[in-house]
Amino acid sequence: MKKIYALAAFVFLGIAANSQVFWTEGFGTGCNRGQLVGAYSGSNGAWTDGSTGTNDADANDFFVSATCGNTGAGNCADNCSFTSTTNRTLHVSNINISVPPFLSIVADTGASYFSGVSGGCAALGICANTHRRAQSPVINCTGKTNISASFIYLENGDAANDDAAFVYSADGGANWSTINPLAKTTGSCPNGQWTAITVTLPATANNNATVKIGFTWVNNDDQVGTDPSFAVDDINLTQAPTGITDYSTADLTVFSSGNGLIHINSNGLSYKTIGVYNMLGEETKFTTSDNVIQLADATSGIYFVTLDVNGVRVTRKLMLN
Repeated sequence: MKKIYALAAFVFLGIAANSQVFWTEGFGTGCNRGQLVGAYSGSNGAWTDGSTGTNDADANDFFVSATCGNTGAGNCADNCSFTSTTNRTLHVSNINISVPPFLSIVADTGASYFSGVSGGCAALGICANTHRRAQSPVINCTGKTNISASFIYLENGDAANDDAAFVYSADGGANWSTINPLAKTTGSCPNGQWTAITVTLPATANNNATVKIGFTWVNNDDQVGTDPSFAVDDINLTQAPTGITDYSTADLTVFSSGNGLIHINSNGLSYKTIGVYNMLGEETKFTTSDNVIQLADATSGIYFVTLDVNGVRVTRKLMLN
């Protein structure tokens, strides 16, 4: 039954293209510590750190590091200070807090936040009220419609008092709106469990060259709250195509000349070969040269060739004699 489902999936791909990823952010790798988000710049440009309200002297902030490491959806987060995890994330953590000889906390302890100390703000001047926003570079969505954002995240805190949200700007960061309040993630992981989510962007993102996305964090100073704070990674923006012809792939054809040879007529489209599969959905080993695929096993039968055409995945069916 599993193989039948796999085959059905390949047939469907021959009819309609998958969503096209056009923007991605992974925050890099490495066991660094203490890098504020405002100091991070990736392949898309620099992220920035904004204020959304009152921020005390010891307010938490957004960091980019592997002290909260990405281990994949459904898994427990790790800290590169104790494990080999080096997949960095964007997360909320404490800044340097020091009141000699009573208190000393090094910045960026992972997705762990400072919610205040008993009598701290009044007696010691240690105050934790936080209202921060991590903001992406400008995202050019010209020519893109039906846009959605997918990412993995983890979050705890204290109800709405200590809380994260996914936010959006249509005008390059001048104005922001919350488009998903982000539910607290559950699980038995002490450092948080990674959870996948997909959020549809507002229609104002369509064909818009000045889109920004971001994440907010707020917490009060009542000394109440549960780690983890908030962390996010593997952000992808996609547009959902209406069909294969929208990407001018209708004229792309494949055919066999025998002896395990499959020829691709791409009509000038840029493509790469993802895989070749038999009727049972099993992958067949192959090599490529120019527009020709050579199968390692030339057994006759029906095959499905899956290609990436300008970022769009399409599949063609052919008979191999």
